Amino acid sequence: MEPVVKRGFWGFFLLALAGLAILARLFQLQVVEHEKWLGLAQRIQEDRVELPSQRGTIYDRNGAPLAYDVPAYSIALDNYHVTRPELLVELLVRELGLSREEAKSKVYRTGYFTWLARNVDLDKAKRFQALAKAQGIQGLLFFPTWKRAYPHGNLAIEVLGLVDIDGNGISGLELVFDEILRGKPKVWRIVRAADGSPYEVVEEEPGAPGKDLRLTLDHRLQWLCEEELEETLRTTPADRGCAVVLNPKTGEVLALAQAPRWSRENPDVALLKPWAVTDVFEPGSTFKALVALAAWDLGLVSETELFEASSPRIVAGVAIKNANNKSYPPLNLRDALAQSVNTVLVQVAQRVGAPKLHEYLTRMGFGRPTGIELPGEVAGILRPPEKWTEVDLAVSSFGQSVGVTAIQLAAAYAALSNDGLWVRPRLLFGPPEARETIAKPSSCQKIREFLEYAVNTGTGTPARVPGFKVGGKSGTAQIALPGQGYVPGHVTTAMGAFFPWDSPRYTIVVIYQTSKTDDFWSGTTAVPSVGRIVRAMAAMGLVYPAENTALGRSG
Repeated sequence: MEPVVKRGFWGFFLLALAGLAILARLFQLQVVEHEKWLGLAQRIQEDRVELPSQRGTIYDRNGAPLAYDVPAYSIALDNYHVTRPELLVELLVRELGLSREEAKSKVYRTGYFTWLARNVDLDKAKRFQALAKAQGIQGLLFFPTWKRAYPHGNLAIEVLGLVDIDGNGISGLELVFDEILRGKPKVWRIVRAADGSPYEVVEEEPGAPGKDLRLTLDHRLQWLCEEELEETLRTTPADRGCAVVLNPKTGEVLALAQAPRWSRENPDVALLKPWAVTDVFEPGSTFKALVALAAWDLGLVSETELFEASSPRIVAGVAIKNANNKSYPPLNLRDALAQSVNTVLVQVAQRVGAPKLHEYLTRMGFGRPTGIELPGEVAGILRPPEKWTEVDLAVSSFGQSVGVTAIQLAAAYAALSNDGLWVRPRLLFGPPEARETIAKPSSCQKIREFLEYAVNTGTGTPARVPGFKVGGKSGTAQIALPGQGYVPGHVTTAMGAFFPWDSPRYTIVVIYQTSKTDDFWSGTTAVPSVGRIVRAMAAMGLVYPAENTALGRSG
């Protein structure tokens, strides 16, 4: 073979070999590693932004919206392609309320995508967009989204809860039912040109709206309870208060209120905690009605029997006193409840005994969560009966040595109101969930009769409302602080009530606490609050008298 031909052959061979190598490499890139390089290209050329879909609305029992979504915009910036950045900084400060330092850090950041503001009100976002356009500012991205709104302000906010900037529930029912309320998020795709500038914003996944919730709350009753609590905090030394209103037949929570409350002006996250469910206190003399119910149900006391009522009474070497160490002549159980006499109820509890009393209190729902649909519910404190001393048994008769929540106390009084059937408190509609029978209907009827007498003649008279047949039991208890025991000036006051007493349709529990003074009594706080709540319910047309009242006539 001629040298020239030979050299041509080898040249052609090498070129063919190089071509084959190129083809093999192309095959590797375009076929074998296609997904890898496609993904890399998309990451360079595309951004994906996930935004929440419209969240479900939360309604009260009558269909009034308590929390719902309204249209909004989230605004982002392509920092590499922004124009007039100095004007954009001024616009962010003036129109969206950013600090100058925050605005600069966002605008002069290195990147293709920076959030400037999330969930901006619709009108404000459109004004911002128009002003930016008029000033020649480019590089802004506007994404339609949703923002949570509360048409009644902070009404029931500790029950409803809040959502974060991404539309996720972070407290209250918004947290518990987040998966139901939030739906499926919407995904936007930002496609970029070769120079990195965005030329197309495409809705890649439409998402799906969340589902609605309908609560058992009545926003009118919730409002008047909140107003009553706040007024009492203004006019007494109370630090805080809570109120629970139940339908005793169904367990439906008609109101669960507290004060002080979280607000945009007072954004203390501790105020978002529904302390009627999360905080434990000693219930004081409100417990006397429940101890009396156990004794009556067991047939250990009668209507006419008289109990020695002097003060103090010595139990295992400990002097147990009545309020103000007051002594009384011998009293029957009805009068002892009406006058809230500790030393009589001590004797009643001693007859019942620790094992039986513990059994009744457990059936009444103490020592375990009620199951209400709110985060953070606690079980309270109800120690095993074998750990009770004689003094523990004695003082439990007037609500010491046990710890309860307001929702537990309300559920127990609701069972007393419901002829002994304990029903789970609930914030969402559904069939009543009965858990226990706490006592015979006849026993419940008799104790309610005694508590109606207490409201008409005894310590509960500030709760009396003519025509509404209110019954109930008041209580005042010192507060024990960790490692310090009972501390002067720290007091809980309470009232457990129901009406009409002979066939109750409403159960009300009101609690106040102070850290300021020992001169703090249920008779000037919780008891009159119950009366004012019932009067306000009547004035609002939510309830009507259960009996005719003589209003007089002219002529």
